[in-house]
Amino acid sequence: MNPKQKEVRLYNALFPVWMVLLFPQAWLIIIPGNFIIDSVVLIISMAVLKVADKKLCYKQCIWKIFGFGMLSDIIGSAYMILMIVMDALYEWNLFRMCDEPLLTIPALIISAALIFVFNYFVTFKKMDKPLRLKMSIIFAVVTAPYTFLIPSSWVYQY
Repeated sequence: MNPKQKEVRLYNALFPVWMVLLFPQAWLIIIPGNFIIDSVVLIISMAVLKVADKKLCYKQCIWKIFGFGMLSDIIGSAYMILMIVMDALYEWNLFRMCDEPLLTIPALIISAALIFVFNYFVTFKKMDKPLRLKMSIIFAVVTAPYTFLIPSSWVYQY
């Protein structure tokens, strides 16, 4: 290695991002797992909120909910990767092990906010506004990618 080049280490790589990169077979668990969680949340929320035609609503909504949820999680992950790279390149030293919440909590909020926006403005747009708001909030809170909060130290040792 050239002595003038700085060694770049991604100290704060997080579990969901790196698990998928290092273990591509994890997608075999992540994709069906997310679909099942989305389905359960949709069925329970429709029952609690007394949605009229549950079968039709499920058929019309589940694939959009699932797709937008995955997209939101990917965008949150992309934010974390971008911040890790920026931290390494510009030597900010913000995201060391004790400071992971500075990285993960904004990513979690970004993903949850996008889940809300996509569901409110696209998936549930045909519902009346109070029901649409409640369903969107439920999905934003319940299906947010809380696995972002798993410390990387649980996955590997330095």
